Amino acid sequence: MKKEETKITISDIAEMAHVSKSTVSHVINGTKNVSADTKKKVKKIIDRTGYTPNLVAKALKKSETKTIGLIVSDITNQFFIDVIQAINEEALKDGYMLILGDSDDDPKQELELIRSFKERCVDGLIFSPTTHSEKYAAPYLDSVSLPVVCIDRTLDDRRDWVGTENRNAAKMLTRHLIELGHKRIAFISGLRGINTTEERIEGYKCALQESGITFDPRLLILGESRIVPSKIRSKERFKTIWDTDDFPTAIVASNNLMVLGIMRTLQELSIRVPEDMALVAFDDFEWADLFQPRITTIVQPCRDIGIKAVKLLLERIKNPTAAAQRVEYYPRLEVRESCGVMLGNKSKRREER
Repeated sequence: MKKEETKITISDIAEMAHVSKSTVSHVINGTKNVSADTKKKVKKIIDRTGYTPNLVAKALKKSETKTIGLIVSDITNQFFIDVIQAINEEALKDGYMLILGDSDDDPKQELELIRSFKERCVDGLIFSPTTHSEKYAAPYLDSVSLPVVCIDRTLDDRRDWVGTENRNAAKMLTRHLIELGHKRIAFISGLRGINTTEERIEGYKCALQESGITFDPRLLILGESRIVPSKIRSKERFKTIWDTDDFPTAIVASNNLMVLGIMRTLQELSIRVPEDMALVAFDDFEWADLFQPRITTIVQPCRDIGIKAVKLLLERIKNPTAAAQRVEYYPRLEVRESCGVMLGNKSKRREER
C-alpha cells in the first residue's frame, strides 16, 4: 500500500532552514524585515517542498476569510451579469473570492442565503434587495455583525448603497418620445414595491406632466422582473388597448427583460417597430445593437457600480461604524432607430395586419 503523503508544515520549513517558525511566517507574509540570505534560504526550501500555507487557519487567526458574499435578485438579468463581472474582477484584485447567490426576488430565499453566507464567515455582503427585504433581511442584518453594501435597489438609509439615478433617467426616455411627437406612451414596469420600479414610474409620470399630457392609468402596464409573466401580462393588456381609439404610439420598457417580453408580444400582434410602435428601454444590453431596428436605451454604468460596491464594502469592513455612503451614478441616453417613425393611419395598419 502506498504510504500517505505527509503535509509539510511551517514547523518543518523552520527546522529545515534552522530558523524559528516566526521567521518563516515573516518571510511568507512579508510582515517583518528578514535578512536577504535567510529569506532566500527559506523561499528555496518552500519551493522545493511545495509547502502551501493553511489559509483556513490563517483566516481563523485573523478573523477574516477573504470572501465576499454577493446576492442578486435575478441572475439571468444582463444588468446583474455585467455588475457581477465587475464585482468579481475588483474583488480578486484585492485578494477576495466571491460567493454568489440568486434570491429569485424571493425575500425568504434571500434571507436564507444571507444566513448561509454568515455561517460561512464571509467578510462582507453585497446584495440587491427584493420586495419585503425590510421584513426579512433587514432585522437579521441588524442582529449580526456583517458589513453590507446594497446595489441597484435600496434597503434603508442606514446602509451603504451604490446604483443608478432612476427618476430623471426614465423622464429622459419618456421626454425623448414626447419630443418625437408621441402623446400616448405606454410604460411597462418592473416588479412593484421596489424603489427602482417606483422611481422609474415617477420619472415617466413627471415627463408627461411637464409636457401637459394627462397620465392614463391604462397605459401603465404592470410587469414583473421575469420575462414570462411580463409577456403574458403585456400581451393581454395590449390586445385590449390596441382595439381602442386611443391606443399607444410608443412604449417605455423599464428594464431589459421587459424588452424581450414586449418584443415578442408586438411580434405576435403583428405590430412593427418603429413603423407601428416606437420602443425605448431602460438598461442597455449587448444585443440591443443586434435587434432590427436597433433599440434606443438608457445605459447604466454597470462596471462603475460593481467596482464602487467592492470599494465601499472594503471601507465598511475596515471602519464598521462610519456613516453610510450613497453613491448615485447618472446614466446616458443611447439613441438608435427603434423610435424614429410615428404611427400612420390606424385603419391602414389594421388592413396591413
